[in-house]
Amino acid sequence: MRDLEATSGLPLRLADNGTLVFGGDLPPVAPAARSLAAMRDVLADPQATGPEHLYYMYRDVGWPKDKAKTAPHGLRYDITVLLPARLGQEWNKTYGHYHPLAPSGGYYPEVYEVISGRAIYLLQHRDSEGAIDDVLVIPAMPGDKVFMLPGYGHATINPGAEPLVMANWVAGAFSSEYGDYERRHGAAYYALAGAEAVRWQPNPHYDRVPEARTVAPRCPEGTTGLRAGRPMYTDGAVAPEGLAYLVDPSMYRGDWMALVG
Repeated sequence: MRDLEATSGLPLRLADNGTLVFGGDLPPVAPAARSLAAMRDVLADPQATGPEHLYYMYRDVGWPKDKAKTAPHGLRYDITVLLPARLGQEWNKTYGHYHPLAPSGGYYPEVYEVISGRAIYLLQHRDSEGAIDDVLVIPAMPGDKVFMLPGYGHATINPGAEPLVMANWVAGAFSSEYGDYERRHGAAYYALAGAEAVRWQPNPHYDRVPEARTVAPRCPEGTTGLRAGRPMYTDGAVAPEGLAYLVDPSMYRGDWMALVG
């Protein structure tokens, strides 16, 4: 069992079966599980074998006193555990989705943090005609904070041999949009296991896809309300107003594209 408190800011442990154990008086949350059967539409090989459940989603995690502060700001803190698995040649991944427009006119963003394991975030942007005009590959390690930029769809890949545990702060009022990923059978690229590194295979269900750009995550403290070296749960719980741009993107005072390098 792995202790996650130092990196998450909460008394959590990861059990050997990939589920979370809530310690102390932290209210437990029952996860929603994404099954292999529910993922077949977005796999490179829809007939691939693998574990029955591929990942667990724990929504609205936190101390009641902290939720009393963050809920009025429209914020929600979630944790996802993406199990280590190979689905045919493909690394395990999340389904993928886009975010809708916020009332202020911009697309809702989101911020993730790796708590344990290794992640690759695959972001893609649609132009005015729905074609993909930008693809970002963002590798991340424990402690890294990664922004899902407004207007970019995203999926997460676990390219390792251990569970990936990641958290996110997000506006709680919207529903994610999965339809484009379902219609196109996944993201613009499939992440296949190569001899030494991930091998990126273009998804043939897209008319064309640009070459993926590998970039690094950035989290400037002056504009994001988050600090390096501190769990982002703590930052959001202490000063939720610093994350107001997740609910109203027009409030962000920095350059969105400066959040990736």
